[in-house]
Amino acid sequence: MSVALDPSTLPAVNILGLAQSGAILRAERETPPDGVPAFITREGWDELVAAHAAEHDTPDTIVLPALEKAVTRLLAHAAQAASEEGGAAPVISLESDLFPSDETLILAFVRDETHPVACTLIGTAYQLAGVLRSATSV
Repeated sequence: MSVALDPSTLPAVNILGLAQSGAILRAERETPPDGVPAFITREGWDELVAAHAAEHDTPDTIVLPALEKAVTRLLAHAAQAASEEGGAAPVISLESDLFPSDETLILAFVRDETHPVACTLIGTAYQLAGVLRSATSV
């Protein structure tokens, strides 16, 4: 199921700057042809590594494949909810066991401030608040 996102209706965020500074990381190796790029907060990534791959020499080989599957399910859930509600909200809150620190997960649909590209930021409310605060100083 897919839902069209109009980037011009989404809040503008300096996605490129946040990615270059390391505040956000890609949550997938490749974006599906009909998908939007998904990003996870650095703090969220660190939490996942600590919880699931702290003892591994290459934690990304453990965490990233599982994260990609979780992101696919989360975005499918968001698309289904948008379809049922007749449109996509820029921020979706849902219960998830993705992050041990908080069972409430936030998906924030934003656009890059320099390119008309819709993106998804994924994290807890606390993590995303920190990222978005830092976006003004990137």
